[in-house]
Amino acid sequence: MKKSKCLLMFFVVLAIFMLAGCGNNDAAKTDESQTNGEETTTLNEALSGAELLKSLNFTYPDSLKITTKTTVTDSLYTSSTTYTKGDNYRMEMELPEVGNQITIYNAAQGITYQYTEGQTTGFSFKDQEMTSDLGNLNMDEGITSIDELTDVFPDNMIARVETLDGEKVIYIETTENDGQNGTIDMRMWFSTRFGVPLKTEIISNGTVTMSSVVTDISADNISDSQFTPPADVVFTDFSSMNMDDLTNIPSP
Repeated sequence: MKKSKCLLMFFVVLAIFMLAGCGNNDAAKTDESQTNGEETTTLNEALSGAELLKSLNFTYPDSLKITTKTTVTDSLYTSSTTYTKGDNYRMEMELPEVGNQITIYNAAQGITYQYTEGQTTGFSFKDQEMTSDLGNLNMDEGITSIDELTDVFPDNMIARVETLDGEKVIYIETTENDGQNGTIDMRMWFSTRFGVPLKTEIISNGTVTMSSVVTDISADNISDSQFTPPADVVFTDFSSMNMDDLTNIPSP
């Protein structure tokens, strides 16, 4: 049972990791400039699709703190806080019956660490050395940015300016149909002040299977110590792991 919980926790963390993050369809007709601290972007609201994304010019804050509430299939509820500073990344996420799950990416070391608060063991991955049927998980990327989507804009992607809780956002939607699992839609509402998703939805065959909403976001000054793994936790190196390794994660 402990192994099953660890495996569930692992995939939930990876899902939020790649998607980590409310809606009126009220697109204005005039250009608008929004600023917050260092970050500025000018919106040409007459544009849509790839042209809209390519017109954006974000300057991202060096440090960012985001608190998010996530629901998975109406049965799993989590609250998480992410910290980014440069290329460093940290996520603290409360998982039912598991506890406070912590994921740290230390850019200088090129290593991702994962452990549960209060336990003395965890596991780690080195950059580009994790191989399995899961494919390229981009463990070090943290939060999806608009720039990343602009570089790989597919033909079926929708992008337009909307309003979310009184703030101008970039709404992005993609649809996939693999013939086996049916139609899967991903919807994301990106902040025009921070360039990261304020809300994310995964919809499978018309049913929302995951929703994620940012409840607090700020460009705080974050200490470097947040991205250093604790000295009292022993980490097992799972670099170059395969799917069989996942079932052999040591129990605390």
